[in-house]
Amino acid sequence: MKQWLLIIDGGATKTACVLVHTGAGEIQYSTSTTGSNYQAIGVESATAILQGLLANIETFLLKHPHSQIAVATFALAGIDSPKDYEIVTGIVQNALAATKLQIDTLIIENDAEATLLGVTAGQAGALLIAGTGAIAYAYDGQQIVRAGGWGHRAGDEGSGFWLGQEVVRAIFKMEDGRGEPTILKDAVYHTLGIQDVTELAEWLFQPSYTNAQLAKMGSFVAKAVEQEDACAIQISLQAAHELALLIRAILKKIGYQKGAFPLYCNGGAIKHNPLILKTFIEKIALTYPQVDIKLCQQPPIIYLIERTKRAYDCL
Repeated sequence: MKQWLLIIDGGATKTACVLVHTGAGEIQYSTSTTGSNYQAIGVESATAILQGLLANIETFLLKHPHSQIAVATFALAGIDSPKDYEIVTGIVQNALAATKLQIDTLIIENDAEATLLGVTAGQAGALLIAGTGAIAYAYDGQQIVRAGGWGHRAGDEGSGFWLGQEVVRAIFKMEDGRGEPTILKDAVYHTLGIQDVTELAEWLFQPSYTNAQLAKMGSFVAKAVEQEDACAIQISLQAAHELALLIRAILKKIGYQKGAFPLYCNGGAIKHNPLILKTFIEKIALTYPQVDIKLCQQPPIIYLIERTKRAYDCL
């Protein structure tokens, strides 16, 4: 019987899906679609997205008779509480019920927590993800703790969404005469194909608006920093401060005091803005000089594969 590992990485912006053959250990099938965070799109839409991915998996496996999924990891954003876990478990089970897939071991975890277990290979360490949202996890070998990741309505400071929000706020302040001029306005207006601030306000409340679209506005900050835009510089410095607060919080929660300790960073908000990264590193080094900050070099799905392989090896 051919055995497979199924990994689904469902974030706020994108949902990736891969199948790995346990013998070869390589990806044999991969696909992706839109974000599947039920908190952003609702239970029905999240279920439909997973059903679509699983239907594709089922079709692929028809070409491989006598196949079995040994371990399936659903690493999904939006699992922030026991109630969330219950809801997401229901989403996954309903999506699976629409297929004939047979799974020996089913893992359902918050996407960032699962990524942490993959990137650290199960060893002590911490992970900061500053993508559309912002969240941090730490593992000391016994317990896993988290900070942030409470969603765009409550926080996600330092994230791509937060950066985009600050960009839009800066434009409104500029147009009102409450803030300084910023070249961020030109980038946003050009991207949206609008002419004035009233159209920007209308865009924010259109039915087609998504958090991912606003997060894209945050990507303009790094280029504006290169052009020495004072507003973009201030936004970047504040983002670094907020992300550093996340790390200080999780390190305090696990009682870290000193010694070598790896901290992995991922997500476009920190990886694609040199000023945010530089300032963040300086702030962490000031308080925790022995924390070794590393940028993740692989996409999250690769670390989730490692997390799933470790689970398979323990069977």
